[in-house]
Amino acid sequence: MVTLASSRNEADIKRMQEHRVNGFPGENELKDLQFKLANNLQSTLDIQTALELFFNNIQDAVKVSGLTYLHPTEDLEVCLGRQCQHQAQYKIASSKSQLGTILFTRGKRFLEGELALLEMFISVLFYPLRNALLYREALENSMRDTLTGIGNRAAMELSYAREIKLAHRHEQPLSLLLIDIDHFKQINDNLGHTNGDKVLKHVVHCIRESLRETDQIFRFGGEEFVVLLHGTDQESGRLTAERIRMKVAMTPIFIRDEEQFCSISLGISQLLQTDTTDSLFERADKALYQAKRTGRNKVVTASLTQQESSAS
Repeated sequence: MVTLASSRNEADIKRMQEHRVNGFPGENELKDLQFKLANNLQSTLDIQTALELFFNNIQDAVKVSGLTYLHPTEDLEVCLGRQCQHQAQYKIASSKSQLGTILFTRGKRFLEGELALLEMFISVLFYPLRNALLYREALENSMRDTLTGIGNRAAMELSYAREIKLAHRHEQPLSLLLIDIDHFKQINDNLGHTNGDKVLKHVVHCIRESLRETDQIFRFGGEEFVVLLHGTDQESGRLTAERIRMKVAMTPIFIRDEEQFCSISLGISQLLQTDTTDSLFERADKALYQAKRTGRNKVVTASLTQQESSAS
């Protein structure tokens, strides 16, 4: 059972058809429109594409200037067409699913029969929209580390390649941080794997607290993390890395009713014009190795002269 914010019955549609309101679809035409809409919506699992198909298909029955779809809990907003004065808004839900809110706008007031048509079309949209949301959730879960909630290695590889392309295209700085928890094997051996997981989540929390919304963090391996610093040169990246290092080192984690502390080592490199995904990563990895080899709990920056020679 699909529930809308306000429901009109078929009588409004029948009334418009009987009075032969100009442009209002007849019974057979309406059935054809429903079938066409349902068939088109089944062709995609992408939310943006589904809403575009919906918006374009309903124009044959109800002229709509703009459509806005909102799903706050999924942080989703899709805007199509142009916004106008008169609005019709619906919450799309069933007894088991909350699918968000859809808003229609246009320059003149909606007639009752037109509102009834919109509700009928939303009912056709319900299951394709639900399926698209479920697919989106499954896709996001496949890119998320289940323990820490951040992006996993697969997500990192996609974002990493994309960020490098964008930085090259727009000639913007990009810095890469590699982070490794110091002595993590000893933490697992001495405190157990359950508490080792607590340490991982604790470190991720500290890293997140030190980043901007535009920065991206991923779990690369067991105790290794990657941070992409968009629009950040190496010096600004070094300051960010130091902030992260100090945050982790100075923030206690309670294990077995006792305060415990851990530390991290960090390597950082800045993207050069000649860089590939491999060369940028390799320099940050070498810097991280140097941080581990020379005492841990420190930030090591790949010098620009070293970067230029290794990239050439």
